[in-house]
Amino acid sequence: MYNLTFCVRRLGVFLLSTVFLVLLNGCVGSFETKPALTSKCQTDWEQQAGISASELPDSRSSNGLHVLVWNIHDRLLPGSIFSNKGHSEEEIVCIGDLASQYDLVLFQEAFVRPSQIAGYTKHAWAEHPLFTEGGGGDWWPLRTVCEICLSPGLLMLAQERPGWVYAEPFRAFAGRNTKLDKADESFSKGFQLVRFQDFWVLNSHMDAGRGQASRDARALQAWQITAALKWYVPSTAPLLIGLDSNLKPKRKKQDGGEQDEQILQKFLKDNDLTLALQDGPDIIAVRNLQIENPQTLELKDVLSDHNALSIVIPPPS
Repeated sequence: MYNLTFCVRRLGVFLLSTVFLVLLNGCVGSFETKPALTSKCQTDWEQQAGISASELPDSRSSNGLHVLVWNIHDRLLPGSIFSNKGHSEEEIVCIGDLASQYDLVLFQEAFVRPSQIAGYTKHAWAEHPLFTEGGGGDWWPLRTVCEICLSPGLLMLAQERPGWVYAEPFRAFAGRNTKLDKADESFSKGFQLVRFQDFWVLNSHMDAGRGQASRDARALQAWQITAALKWYVPSTAPLLIGLDSNLKPKRKKQDGGEQDEQILQKFLKDNDLTLALQDGPDIIAVRNLQIENPQTLELKDVLSDHNALSIVIPPPS
C-alpha cells in the first residue's frame, strides 16, 4: 500500500511537471541551444526604417565613442503557440549587424540569445548577468526549469574592457496581480553598473505594467538605482545611463502619466542627471559628460517593438 501511494505521488509530480513544461514551451517557444548564429541578415531594415548610411557610425572614423541603447524585445522564441512575435535567427543577426557598428551597446530584453549576440558582434567585452534571486523569475517552480527567467535581459557590449562590473536585481516588482504586467512576473529585472576608464555606465529595465502596483514598483526601482549610484559612484564622476524606464509621462493623469513624470524628474534630480534623449519609455541620461548627435533610429515594428537611441561621446579635449 505504501509503495502504491508513493508511486501515485511520483506520477502526479511527473504529470504536473510535464504540463508545466508544455505550458512554458507554449508561452516562450522552443529553447535554442546552438552556440553561434549562422544565418545571414537578408532583411533590408535600413530601408524599412528609413535610416540612411549617414545616420550610422562610420567604422573608419575616430570622431568619438558611438553608443547604442535599445530594447530589442528578444524574449520569445519562434514556436510559441500564444505569440508569433518571437525573433527569427535572421532578425537577431540583423540586430547583431547594427550593434557591431557601435563602440558601446546597451541592450534590454536580451533574454533569449545574449551569448550568441555577444559572440556574433565580437566586441572585446560582453556581460550578461544572471540572478539567483530577485524579481519575478526566481519564483518556484519557474526557476528550476527556466534559466533565462533569472536573467535581467541586460546585455552590455563594449570595445573597452571595464575596470569594475556590478549587477543587482530589483527588490521590488509588481508581480502577477498587475494590470497589463507585460510578463514582469516571468523574468527577473534589475540593473548593471560598469566603470570604464573615463566614465561610468548603468543599464536597466524597469517594470512594464500600467497599474498602480507597477508604478509603485518603478518608484522603488528608481530609488534602488539611486542608492547604488550614491554608494558606488563618486558624485562628480561622468555617468551615462541607458534604460527602458517604462515611464510614460505623456500619458493622461488617470493612466499614470503624472506619477511617471514625478518618478522621472525625481530620478534625474537625485542623481544630477541631464535627460539627453528620450523616445517613449526609453531614455539616455548623462552627468558631467559631453554628448553629440543624439538621434532616434526608427526601428519600432522593424526589428523590435522599440526604437533605438544613439549618441556620440566625443574624444576628451
